[in-house]
Amino acid sequence: MDTPASEVLVPFIVFASIFGVVYIVVTARHRQRMAMIEKGITPTDMMEKKDPYRSLKYGLVSVAIGIGLLLGYLLQTRVMTDRAEDPLPYFIMVTICAGSALIGHHLIVLKNRERKL
Repeated sequence: MDTPASEVLVPFIVFASIFGVVYIVVTARHRQRMAMIEKGITPTDMMEKKDPYRSLKYGLVSVAIGIGLLLGYLLQTRVMTDRAEDPLPYFIMVTICAGSALIGHHLIVLKNRERKL
């Protein structure tokens, strides 16, 4: 037995941690549902409703990430020519564009909900 203890204990600890987290989540959900049933609330009443604008949000963010990568590339090649391997322009532009897309999504949803009222 020339194997060090870490080769045996690390996989065991990882498995035990994953099992523990899953067990706690499942039992907590079960207890919550049982408490709801005791109070007369059906679990289906508390389920979240589907967001009808979810695909719009994901589409806007995906397009914004692509535009952010393009703008990051242009910023790196045109403005920052001395720092050719710096990934900072990509992160900055993707974050700005994705945030702008989420703000745009929020404004579109607000406008459509006001129209329905």
